[in-house]
Amino acid sequence: MQNESTRESIPIADRQSRAQGRKARRHSATAKLTRDEHQQLERAAKAEGKALSEWCRDALLATVRGETVTPLFTEIVAIRQLLNSTLRNVACGEVMTPQAFQTELQGIRSSKHKAAVEVMQQYARTEVAQ
Repeated sequence: MQNESTRESIPIADRQSRAQGRKARRHSATAKLTRDEHQQLERAAKAEGKALSEWCRDALLATVRGETVTPLFTEIVAIRQLLNSTLRNVACGEVMTPQAFQTELQGIRSSKHKAAVEVMQQYARTEVAQ
């Protein structure tokens, strides 16, 4: 439960607009937390501009649906991208110059987050199909 000092009032019009067009939510899931854990969750929710309950709901469902992309997973996907691009050159008998390698690294740095999300979505679709 939120303290009065941390609770922010949400205008009734905003509450009603959030509820329009979705199924009624009648079930709840609860967890016991330490004060520090609760504060961590509140900070995370506030950082995303969400109410704590909405943030928790989104986080739980993303985990269950396999939509959570961690930094470690993102880096693994980046390594996979690098391996694929450099091995393609080797397999085709091409020589990759240091400049071309550096350009490839920069491209991977800028695209790795999007690539990780796409790979995670592929895994989620595969698990649903099974």
